Amino acid sequence: METVSLELQVESVERSIAFLRKEQMTLLRDLHLEVLSLQKRCAEVAEETELNRCCQQAEARLWEQECYHRELCKELSHKGALVGALRASLKNKERHFLEELKRRSHKITVLNTELQKQSEAAAYLSFQLHAARQKLHQQHHQHPPSRVSDRRLVPGPSLVTSINLKPKKTNLPTSQLHADCK
Repeated sequence: METVSLELQVESVERSIAFLRKEQMTLLRDLHLEVLSLQKRCAEVAEETELNRCCQQAEARLWEQECYHRELCKELSHKGALVGALRASLKNKERHFLEELKRRSHKITVLNTELQKQSEAAAYLSFQLHAARQKLHQQHHQHPPSRVSDRRLVPGPSLVTSINLKPKKTNLPTSQLHADCK
């Protein structure tokens, strides 16, 4: 009986060992699955951490770009105001320039008119002088002087009355003519 009981004990121990091996295999399989699950979760956490770090860097860059954009907007606004001021100044200078140009154009027209009048008067006086010289020359040949030393040009009364020495009148006062000539 002892052998039977020993055999039964051996069988019981073998069944227990088989059961324990089966349980150990199940436990090892479950542990392996748990390790795989934990590794997967660890990889996910590492990925989330990396994504968070990348997001924080992107947010920091975005903040810097927004600050830079605000500075550029301020500078653009300032330069826009400067452009507006320069345009107004340029328009004002252009208006003054056109007024000055108009004033000078009018002055040139007045001076050209006066010059033309004076040129006509000079031409007329030159013509009269030439005619008077011819008349004097003709009188000199008709009445030769008795002596050579008396050949001075002394205009006679007919010569003086034929020369009109009065210049033509202008529309401008003489003080303005002198001022315009300066």
